[in-house]
Amino acid sequence: EACAEPSDSPGGSQPGSVSGQSRAFVVALSGELGAGKTTFTQALAAELGITEIIQSPTYVLMKNYPISSPAGGGRFTNFIHIDAYRLDKPEEFAALKPETFLSNPENLIVIEWPERVEGQLPAPDVVLKFSHDSPEGGVGAANEGERYIEGV
Repeated sequence: EACAEPSDSPGGSQPGSVSGQSRAFVVALSGELGAGKTTFTQALAAELGITEIIQSPTYVLMKNYPISSPAGGGRFTNFIHIDAYRLDKPEEFAALKPETFLSNPENLIVIEWPERVEGQLPAPDVVLKFSHDSPEGGVGAANEGERYIEGV
């Protein structure tokens, strides 16, 4: 089990903003295909009370799910899942009009393959790296069905 703490990324503390952030909370998920990024996203969405089936938005690039359950803690009202795998250039991310969702501090954004949109997002608040192999200093590979998650 790995824990990740928010980074010192820009967000600032402004009166009236949710959790002291003036922009969306961004969680970046890195790792090879099949490492567990989408499975993690599905579990996170379920913990937030989202009952819709969460599928990787590989072909539509982005899906937005409202958070209306108290399980969401009242901090976020939207769960936005982005899969940048199919983007060839970071500039292609602009087609999603990121300024419309990155500026809202009530948005929780989870992005898979963030390295494909490098320079187009603010610094993530949390970065998680998923792998079939143990993190540096660990021993061996994961057993069948196991994955490693490293907070960065």
